[in-house]
Amino acid sequence: MRTLPPLNALIAFEAVARNQSVAKAGEELGISQSAVSHRLRLLEEYLAEPLLIKVGRQLQLSEAGRSYFSEVERILNELSHITRQVKGEGVAQLRLTAYSSFALKRLIPLLPSFRARNPEIDLRLQMITEEPVLSSATGDLFICFADSAPGYVSHLLHKERLVAVCSPSFYQEIDQNNWRQELPQFPLLSCDLDEDAQQPGGDWAVWSKGLGISLPSNQGFHSFSHQVLALEAAATGQGIALVSDFMVEKDIREGSLVDLPVSSVYTGYDFYLCYKQARSRDQGLRAVADWLIETAASPLEV
Repeated sequence: MRTLPPLNALIAFEAVARNQSVAKAGEELGISQSAVSHRLRLLEEYLAEPLLIKVGRQLQLSEAGRSYFSEVERILNELSHITRQVKGEGVAQLRLTAYSSFALKRLIPLLPSFRARNPEIDLRLQMITEEPVLSSATGDLFICFADSAPGYVSHLLHKERLVAVCSPSFYQEIDQNNWRQELPQFPLLSCDLDEDAQQPGGDWAVWSKGLGISLPSNQGFHSFSHQVLALEAAATGQGIALVSDFMVEKDIREGSLVDLPVSSVYTGYDFYLCYKQARSRDQGLRAVADWLIETAASPLEV
């Protein structure tokens, strides 16, 4: 005979743990906060184990609660998926959270291929500009710089490299045999490598050091807060920009941008795909993860 807890109490516990809030769990389940709290007490009494503890004004999972939640979330997700299959419904929406530049230039061009292969999956793309907090409340899959987090699986997708590019017309002005010496004379378009950048040219400092090229100490730069802006300036002939390799693959191949005849430089930033270990057997999530692992490491072809 199976030993099963009160199922309504189990569902309330999973909602509270996932949302990290009794109030949000109540809104999701359509019941009052007091009803949610009552169900939590029932479950804890049934298990004879505290699952949530109060730290200040916040609820946190106990050690037993974290372990229990990991399995309960996985089981409920699998049950939901199987139920949808039996009912002939599509897979629930999955949220993929990624940095804006990676989302715009790498993921969006590839979305049609994903949808053609997985028409039953509603993949919602969410953009971020800073490192996300990995949580079910904010996303199902994340593309970020974190290579590990408790309870999460991570896969290396891409090691970012800086590429120097300009417009075809601007490239005609460059002496290809003497470009290293002439480089400081051209407008150099600079982007902040991180939010803590105190002065422009940090990206050019990384790039020139990696290639053994010297730039004058008083070198001037045209500064932008985002590579998308510098890329647009380069495309309209305003100078030479340093941008992430994944942002310009298609433009270089189609001839709208030209890369300087020199190697790219590793920035030290790696993009990882992260998702919860407890959901690793979720078929919809696995389809998204497999697609990303297959395509993100390959040259962009659409």
